[in-house]
Amino acid sequence: MSAAPGEVQRIGAAELRAFIQDAGELKKGTLLYDGGQLLNLARYENKLFCEARGSGASPYKVTLVYSDAPAPGFKGRCTCPARTFNTAFCKHAAALLVAWARAPESFAVSDAAPPGAPGGETARRSVKKGAANAQALMKSGVEQVSTLVRELGVAGVATIGADRIEQMEKLAEGLRENRLRRLSARTLDLAALLRGQAAGSAPAARGPQAAAGPPAGARRGALPAVAYANLIADLLLTARKLEKHLAGEPLDDRHVEELVGKTWKASDRKPADGLTLVEYAFSTRTTSDDFVIRESRFLDLESGRHFSEKQILPAFMAKRTEPKRSFAGEVLAGARATTYPGYPPLRLDFTDLGDKRPLDAGALDAVLARALPDVGAALAALQEHRKDVFAPDLVPVAVRIDTLFARGARLSAVDDKGEALHLPDDPALEERLAGSLRDARLRALLGDVGIDAALPTLWPLAAIVEGPLGLSLLPVVEQGAAARSGPLEGSAWNAAAREAGASPAAIALGEVREELADALATGLTGLSARVTDPLAERLRDLRLEKQAALLQGLPQRPDPADRLDDFIKLYQVLEMALVRLAGATHVDREGGALERVPTYESVAVARPDETLPPDEVARRRAAGAMNRYVAAVHHARHYASLPPGELVGSIFPIWADGTATPTIARTFAPLGAEAIAAAEKALTVKAGRVAKLTAVRVLQAVVQHGGPARAEAAAMLGRVAEHAKDAGLRALARDALDVADSTGPGGAAVRARRAARMERVQELAKALGAAPTKEERLEALKALAELGDLAALPALRRAFYADAARGVREEAAYALAQLGDVEMVETFARMLASRGEDDREAKIAAYALGYLGDVRGLSELLSAYAEGYKPGIVADAIRAFGPVALAPLVDLIEARPEIAKRAAALDALKKMDDTAVAGCLLERIEARRGDADLAEKAQLYLKLADVHPHSRREVAAAIAAALAGAEGKEAQAAIKAAQKALGVVKRSK
Repeated sequence: MSAAPGEVQRIGAAELRAFIQDAGELKKGTLLYDGGQLLNLARYENKLFCEARGSGASPYKVTLVYSDAPAPGFKGRCTCPARTFNTAFCKHAAALLVAWARAPESFAVSDAAPPGAPGGETARRSVKKGAANAQALMKSGVEQVSTLVRELGVAGVATIGADRIEQMEKLAEGLRENRLRRLSARTLDLAALLRGQAAGSAPAARGPQAAAGPPAGARRGALPAVAYANLIADLLLTARKLEKHLAGEPLDDRHVEELVGKTWKASDRKPADGLTLVEYAFSTRTTSDDFVIRESRFLDLESGRHFSEKQILPAFMAKRTEPKRSFAGEVLAGARATTYPGYPPLRLDFTDLGDKRPLDAGALDAVLARALPDVGAALAALQEHRKDVFAPDLVPVAVRIDTLFARGARLSAVDDKGEALHLPDDPALEERLAGSLRDARLRALLGDVGIDAALPTLWPLAAIVEGPLGLSLLPVVEQGAAARSGPLEGSAWNAAAREAGASPAAIALGEVREELADALATGLTGLSARVTDPLAERLRDLRLEKQAALLQGLPQRPDPADRLDDFIKLYQVLEMALVRLAGATHVDREGGALERVPTYESVAVARPDETLPPDEVARRRAAGAMNRYVAAVHHARHYASLPPGELVGSIFPIWADGTATPTIARTFAPLGAEAIAAAEKALTVKAGRVAKLTAVRVLQAVVQHGGPARAEAAAMLGRVAEHAKDAGLRALARDALDVADSTGPGGAAVRARRAARMERVQELAKALGAAPTKEERLEALKALAELGDLAALPALRRAFYADAARGVREEAAYALAQLGDVEMVETFARMLASRGEDDREAKIAAYALGYLGDVRGLSELLSAYAEGYKPGIVADAIRAFGPVALAPLVDLIEARPEIAKRAAALDALKKMDDTAVAGCLLERIEARRGDADLAEKAQLYLKLADVHPHSRREVAAAIAAALAGAEGKEAQAAIKAAQKALGVVKRSK
């Protein structure tokens, strides 16, 4: 990477030999650096400085001077004796260059050369010359961007070819080198958007103003017009601001940081003392100009302000630089730092981390106290923030939320007044929120708020929930706001806005802006009164008279280039108006139209008019026609309608359905001895883990309900917690006992024990999220799984969804299955359904579904089984379900008799309980008695029964009795086969 004038070029470790020819000195220098022999690393202009420990009493003073003329190079200076006799690099100078290559961020930026540093005296004239050159280069870059925007604004995108897009990418590189950071990033985003459109689909964007992909309902290759217009507007406004700055107008410090960037010295930054910080998000992302950013997001418990700590490195250096650490699970009390100019969250540089203490209930209470009280306050903060045209699209907030309203595919976050912010339409977010909210109450969301088309939207990063054991802070999105999706387009956003309850005025204004965006993409040469007059009338309907007049005046200017500035000004003003109009939507929680979701007490849905059976719910879920929360309501209604006797007698399949667990637990809580007997029956079955997990929940419900059966249920839970071989069962039973005991006389001891255990969970979770190597993360993951604590589930889910290493994601899937995370069933089923696209992921899913044993995953396993996909793996997974898999498996084989010819098919039955196999087949024989096709099916039943001696005899006897006296060739063949099985007739050899 080339250096700006007056600075030092960044180099990689692989480039060291290009500057240090003596391999011996380079090796010595590397050993010195690795041995920690360098002190006080500093950088001043084009020079690097340090002190190096040596054999003398005082350290040697070392300097490297960088020059890019006639060719890039470093010249070493050192006070060591060896340097006196040698003009090449000494080992100390070599060590200093090694430090610069490996860890440039460890160099403090100095106001002047350190006293006594050799070669530290420099002529000020060269610096002034460099500054003048830098300003000229910046001016040239701004002019090039202005030309590009004018060209696109006048002619539109139709004439843009691949060569012009390549020129944009090269321009972006030059802009970055000339310190025009915002222009560089936006130009790259624009090039990526146009390249994606030319290739037939819009690309994933790096920045908040770019589109994340082709919108729903858009034709393939259609340009996302709103995303395009946002980028063009940003580029033009930024260029105009920088033109004034380069002409002498000073920039506000936060505009310097946002538009240009600067190496802020300690003296430039503001001190921030007495901070009490809680990290609520940690992310790693790569920008459009190939910089890796590792970021911690904090809330200050003293002021309620949001801060961030960032490590920003070129991608090639990030791979060999120790990543910044996460502070998850800690409170940094009394921390001190300096803050950079900029917008919230303010970037800080720690000078003292203060006293670290575990994140406890008191700290989380303080977070809630500092959170904004309602949605209205969050929107007011956004409106104030967006008054500055150069402010980022999003503003960080912590806001108290007590309900999520699931309407269609989109969730809304609702406060206690019924006012709502929308959440993005993101299936991954919905899944992670579901995992956080199961059996817990939502108290607050922390993240970024902005406007998505006409919808006020919150992109959550973390949630505070209250479970049976108190408050918890749970991350819900790994990559943070920069990974958010772009604005919806066309009919997609219009339909979403209407469904979500956006105001008619906001929808109308959003439509006008979208039509203006289309006009800009077409080119302002074609902007005529036919286009502007109807839009102006709509603006007047919204009482935007001045904006309507400005729009109608644009076509009257003969030169299309003269229309551009006012067009962009109008577009931006309408965005500000949209922010004001897009107020919170209201959700009526008291009118009886909503229903709380069992298991998710903080989620509500529109009350369904009917109750659907589980198989129909599963069909609609698979088709994407029903969200998980409406499905949970239907499941709860269905199972609640069944009498307790049927629930006891139908442990399989009912108890093996994870969605039925809460209803079963509530139903059995007051039944005492009957509940304990049913739970014991489920726990003694050899296979089917979810049924056993349900049994633990039933015992917990009995304990919490109280009464004569409480002691016996608690004793049984204790035996499971101590002796069960299954880690997930042990963890669930232990949690159940803790919940039961936390309110009693020993509650303090329970909470202390839980706090100690939680500290260990958080320690391992931090290592899992931030350790630099795959091996370290795997070690932390396995330790979390062995710990067997359900508090590890959020960290394991995060690793499953976001870890860069596939091996870590695979182990996370197994760990989640081991701990009985039924929230993952649908995710694993989708992975298996995509077996044609990703074989390895599908294999992982098959293992995980089998280990979980939730009947919701059985259908996809059977589909894979019928296709012959990984027959050994899938057969083992089906067998792990135990008795619940028998009837569906036999149904499948009856429909597809050729499956019975596979060894794996019979092996799955062979490993099931022989009595259960016999019982399943006997029921079918009895049901078909007298049917014309019994003789045909009898041969198949005998083949299936042949896997066990007991089942063979039982089934053969039943077939012989059912077909006694039957005539016909098939009937006689079946009777003869049954007699052979019974030994009445010798088997043919």
